[in-house]
Amino acid sequence: MGADKNMPVELRADALYEVDLETEKKEMNEQLSTDKTDFTKELDSRKSPWLSLWLSNFVQFLCGIQFSIYFTSMWPYLSGLDESATLDFLGWVVAAYSVGQTIASPVLGWWNQKTLSTKHPTAFGLLASAAGNLVYALLPSFHSNIRYIMIAARFVTGFGSGNLGVLRAYTSTASTAADRNKAISMGIAGFVLGLSVGPAIQSVFTPVGKQGFHIGPVIFNMYTIPAYIMVIISLFAIGLLYTVFSENYAGILSKEDRSSDPFTVLPKFDPIAAGICIYLWFMQNSVSTNIEVMASPLTIVMYSWTDAQAVLYNGLIQTVCCLISVAFYWVLGYTRIGKIDKRKLIFFGIFMFSIYHVINMPYPFYSGPLKYIPHDTNSTVQDTSKHGGCYDRYTWCSYYVKVPMWLYIASATICFGIAFPFVATPTGTLYSEVLGPRNQGMMQGLFAFFGSVSRCISPLLSTIVFEKTGYLWPTSGQLALLLIGMALILVFRNRLVPLTIVPKTGVATRYKKGIFYRL
Repeated sequence: MGADKNMPVELRADALYEVDLETEKKEMNEQLSTDKTDFTKELDSRKSPWLSLWLSNFVQFLCGIQFSIYFTSMWPYLSGLDESATLDFLGWVVAAYSVGQTIASPVLGWWNQKTLSTKHPTAFGLLASAAGNLVYALLPSFHSNIRYIMIAARFVTGFGSGNLGVLRAYTSTASTAADRNKAISMGIAGFVLGLSVGPAIQSVFTPVGKQGFHIGPVIFNMYTIPAYIMVIISLFAIGLLYTVFSENYAGILSKEDRSSDPFTVLPKFDPIAAGICIYLWFMQNSVSTNIEVMASPLTIVMYSWTDAQAVLYNGLIQTVCCLISVAFYWVLGYTRIGKIDKRKLIFFGIFMFSIYHVINMPYPFYSGPLKYIPHDTNSTVQDTSKHGGCYDRYTWCSYYVKVPMWLYIASATICFGIAFPFVATPTGTLYSEVLGPRNQGMMQGLFAFFGSVSRCISPLLSTIVFEKTGYLWPTSGQLALLLIGMALILVFRNRLVPLTIVPKTGVATRYKKGIFYRL
């Protein structure tokens, strides 16, 4: 806009002033564009250390296996070593792992945050896990207090798995923005895949049998061999950490990066969005733990499977579920489907979880009642290694029905196989994006902490309620958690977005030292 010479002096002055303002605004926008380029140029030019990221994924995979590998065999193992053990006590054994992880997650996260080291807290966790698995394998060698030694073994193993938050923090901060979705997808896929593979690995050793064989005083059977294998793999992973792992953080703005430019400010993240992501992770862990812990006792009751059959068949179900999950993890990590709005992906995954729980309710049109375990001749002992069914103390079996076996198997394999990738991967990625390009050790530790709390509470409540009332209320409780998750996504969908590093003009933005504005 120019100033006409025939204009009055006052109008020409106003026009010239407007030209000056437009010129100044244009120069400011150009400067801001340059600042933005300088702000992100360093991050965009970096490369993700894929070798170390894949090693991190492998250790996360181990964490998943160590949590779930004994789920289908733990009850037969415990009841065989201690006939007085109850299903309530099994809940405490399962919870012990999560209690250990709950304590360790923030501790190891703090260690990582303060030292900026991933290698040392991860190696410490692997060593603790190896020790816990070794004690678990040696349980037949003890002659008293076996149930309490089992709790201690699972607690130590769980404490070691507290390094999961450290590994997730490394994945989030070592990967570049372009690679982050793939890196986090593969990392969480590794853990959830481990949850699925664990029972399948256990089922491989079912043919060895309960008696197994001896080498000196050491017993090798279907319950102890997997534990010895986990000890060896954990020690092998420690060796890899100290030989090929690289402490390279390509995806964060370090203190040095920010101090070099006084105008570089990293905004605070939205605590509501972060809290919802943590709840979604809590919810998913509760659902996965509930079905894995309850799989053996539930199928023994409903379908009169023996201990060996429950371990084998549930392991096969987990294997098929795992194969479906692997396919969808690949789809989310390497196709355009993974770039769909993460809120929609999570909502779809929760919907698939919900279908399973709706199908597996005790509807009156299902067949029933359930059968009780027959007593051996001249004995009051009910031995599930010989016969499946309900214990006499399960009075609810007289009026409960069983879900058709084909429907249970189909819903477990298909619904869980699809749901896990669509909830776990986008939730972890979204959480990392909500936090932004900062050191995430403590926050990822908090993320893992609430996952551990969920895995601690869920088996305790589910086994206690199952013993007293049957499978209706445990299933209903999990369904309620899923419905809450769906509601949170719908209500807070506008806040479940990545952190905006360069805020809109004139918007007050909080950061560590106060509030700043972009003009």
